[in-house]
Amino acid sequence: MEKPKDPPSNLAVIGIYFLTPKIFEIIDRLKPSWRGELEITEALQLLMDGGNKIEYDTVTGWWKDTGTPEDIIHANKLVLDSIGTENQFLIDSDAEIKDNIVIGKGTKISSDSVIVGPVIIGQNCSIGPAARIGPYVSVGDNCTLKNCNVENSIIMSDCIIDSKADLTSSIIAHGSEIEDNDTPKKHEFLLGERSHLKL
Repeated sequence: MEKPKDPPSNLAVIGIYFLTPKIFEIIDRLKPSWRGELEITEALQLLMDGGNKIEYDTVTGWWKDTGTPEDIIHANKLVLDSIGTENQFLIDSDAEIKDNIVIGKGTKISSDSVIVGPVIIGQNCSIGPAARIGPYVSVGDNCTLKNCNVENSIIMSDCIIDSKADLTSSIIAHGSEIEDNDTPKKHEFLLGERSHLKL
């Protein structure tokens, strides 16, 4: 039963599916549901009706629906609230660090930058000059963030941000670039892969 109007229990299917190519012939037989969508639960039921075995595991920890960008930002915050401190020895001694951060190998943080945790920064990143990162920021690998203020955001790998604008509650997809013309303003962005934004 996919997203029923009146759920019969407090359980939900929240996981990742590992399926064989047999699922494609099942999908070809599906009809759209009352929501106008092909439902994975119906496909799984048809697999079982055909004598196929389906296994599952029960998750006992917290769970967060991530169906909207706002939900993804909130889930990021929940995950970051659980981090510790790792690899802080890689930071220039004059960089200002507050609260918990995790830093990947090869990442350099300039002495005039400020990191306010919780923050995770991936491998081979360059942070600074004049960057203020956090709180609640996840940065992927191979990113360059300079002259910027980023908070409550997700920056995926291979991004460049060189902007005096304040980025908040944003999701910046892989390979995107943000640069500006020295106009400090507060912005929220949802950028797709390899976007280039000039403010």
